[in-house]
Amino acid sequence: MLNQAVILCGGFGKRLFPITKKIPKAMASVNGKPFLFYLIEQCKNNGIKKILLLCGYKFKVIQKYFGNGKKFGINIQYHINPPNIETYKRIYDAKNYLEDKFLLLYSDNYCSLNLHDMMTHYQNLKTNFLITICKKKNNGNILINKKKNIVKSYLVKKKNSNLVEVGYIIIDKKIVLDFFKNKNESYNELLINNIKKKRVNYYLNDTGYLSISDIERLKITRKFFKKKIILIDRDGVLNLKNKNHYYVRNLKELKINFIFIKRFRKFLIKKKLLCISNQAGIATGDLTHKNLKLINNRIKEIYSKYNIQIYDFFISDAHFLSNNYYRKPNHGLFLRALSKYNFILDRACYIGDDIRDIEVSYRAKTKCLYLGKEKLNKEQKIKYKYTLTNKIL
Repeated sequence: MLNQAVILCGGFGKRLFPITKKIPKAMASVNGKPFLFYLIEQCKNNGIKKILLLCGYKFKVIQKYFGNGKKFGINIQYHINPPNIETYKRIYDAKNYLEDKFLLLYSDNYCSLNLHDMMTHYQNLKTNFLITICKKKNNGNILINKKKNIVKSYLVKKKNSNLVEVGYIIIDKKIVLDFFKNKNESYNELLINNIKKKRVNYYLNDTGYLSISDIERLKITRKFFKKKIILIDRDGVLNLKNKNHYYVRNLKELKINFIFIKRFRKFLIKKKLLCISNQAGIATGDLTHKNLKLINNRIKEIYSKYNIQIYDFFISDAHFLSNNYYRKPNHGLFLRALSKYNFILDRACYIGDDIRDIEVSYRAKTKCLYLGKEKLNKEQKIKYKYTLTNKIL
């Protein structure tokens, strides 16, 4: 696992003017906290213990707020360059602070992160340069070779690309040192140089990304961060499982989980709950769509009496033997919920009672509050260490 994140936060942030007249871009306020705070918190939540901030423009504002990181539970170091120094040279000049490999972030982009999953890709590909890409409607900047999992070219916003590079880069220190030309170069030059050598692999993050690079994007990002979403399983959590059958087939078989209500009610009041559930009984013929709707409506009705609001149900009716994209442990329904309600997956929590609920949370980069009785083995404990949580976010 990586132990260090390096964050580029030294530029002028001209597109955010007049906000950046007095503060660096990374300190732009998002719901009362600097955007940089959320990046540092995200790194900490993924097990990173050290942060290196590559600062320049109005760096004292950042230092004053974060200090050495102790009050945030993390170690923070600083390397300062003049504001006009380009991004690659900032990284190279901090070479004595860099660990052998590190996570490189931009201070104006945010996407949900599962560092364990990303590191697994990094190790399986046997690479030393792994960039994160996300899908975009048009005007992307990356072309890829899917078969070889390499980046073919880095573009300047072309219509024939629907992929964009967003930071979240795992890179070896030796890559940084080997490129040095004693020039004021940008990181883009380092990336292009290594793409030409077919040394850059990619990690596709299908949860999307947010940016504060300009005023309009900052407004959108603020809306996403403002939302408090709780994702929740149905059978075994909201209601008891059917003791006499695999599925709850009708209202007579529905038994509400009042123990769950008593235990978690104070945490769920005034939160927006989205239920994500497999209901393979539809595919097997044990359950009708009509009864499924009646059951879900009754659950919603009873929970509302306790001031717990279930806003929506996202249901997979695929057969239990299928590997349908929308059937857990695949995370298609999580992405569908994301598309409809515009929230941040790694700042949400999924409450479930099955190990598959942990796995789907892992894939969706969401935290999981596991209420099941089945114990995890040693390998699972390692894999899910930073997915599992003991509190509702």
